[in-house]
Amino acid sequence: MRDICLASSSPRRQQILKDMGLDFVVSHPVKYKEELNGLDPDELVRRNALGKAKEVGEKYTNSIIIGGDTIVTLNNEILGKPLTPDNAHIMLMKLSGNYHSVYSGLAVIDMQKKREIVGYGKTEIKFKELPEKEINDYVASGEPLDKAGAYGIQECGGAFVESIKGSFSNVIGLPKELLISFLEELGYY
Repeated sequence: MRDICLASSSPRRQQILKDMGLDFVVSHPVKYKEELNGLDPDELVRRNALGKAKEVGEKYTNSIIIGGDTIVTLNNEILGKPLTPDNAHIMLMKLSGNYHSVYSGLAVIDMQKKREIVGYGKTEIKFKELPEKEINDYVASGEPLDKAGAYGIQECGGAFVESIKGSFSNVIGLPKELLISFLEELGYY
């Protein structure tokens, strides 16, 4: 079986691959400059996932490359990673009590066969109403700073979720069900 290379240093994406029982290497850092707007959310995450995978594929020419990208959208506004506590607070205030969508792009490239498959997953999330103190405490924990939409559903941020429609792993950052179908299509399984 050929090597799989994950074009991401995300510990969440790595955990999903481990949970699937896949052996893989991690390529980091990925220097691909993500596009942040100007496209529909599904196109944006697909393009970014493919760009990351292609960049890594230049170094791992005999491998299967997996690239991913995740964004959160609320009323057509893209909420990426907040990077600062103030931005995280603003995002969580916007999400409080509302439905939002999580898009995760997935690109799988078989470098030997010169085949690439690109797609995306979409999950709908409803947040409960969040008291100011709960938002402040969560932001102070530092957890939301490196996560699209300023929360981690698999961590403490999961307590904010009132309902979910779609793939849980998609919200974490890698649509596992889609990945399995792509790997099957490439003959990996």
